[in-house]
Amino acid sequence: MFSESAIPAATLNAYLATDYKVMAAEPFVLKIGRASPELALWLKLHRTDRAAFITAWNPFGEPTSDSENHAAQQKLLAGIKAMDLPYLDGEGRDPSGLWPAEPSLLAFGISLEAARKLARQFRQNGFVYADSDVTPRLILLR
Repeated sequence: MFSESAIPAATLNAYLATDYKVMAAEPFVLKIGRASPELALWLKLHRTDRAAFITAWNPFGEPTSDSENHAAQQKLLAGIKAMDLPYLDGEGRDPSGLWPAEPSLLAFGISLEAARKLARQFRQNGFVYADSDVTPRLILLR
């Protein structure tokens, strides 16, 4: 599926297994490849047909200090706000518990290209994107 990626297979498998938790009034989890009725409701609420789940934590999947991660996440939040996009807080969670949860944002109405640019700015391996079919997919950048 991702044979051309420079990202190690174990890391890719971890991304595919991650629970992308959205901290809405009624929290919900996005899973890669599974349509999300909750996401469909939020897209309708925000009158859009697309969203991206992005983090600034642990660039290129390398553990980074909490202070650096928090600073980067604040810059990501500022970028989302500068684009005037509605968003919800989230967390990427390893269901096995081996990797700590990573604070993230679910930005509504962001184009695929704008999400790519933002994720690259924060040196991420990829991000999660969904459009009108409300099926989250992993978008790789390396």
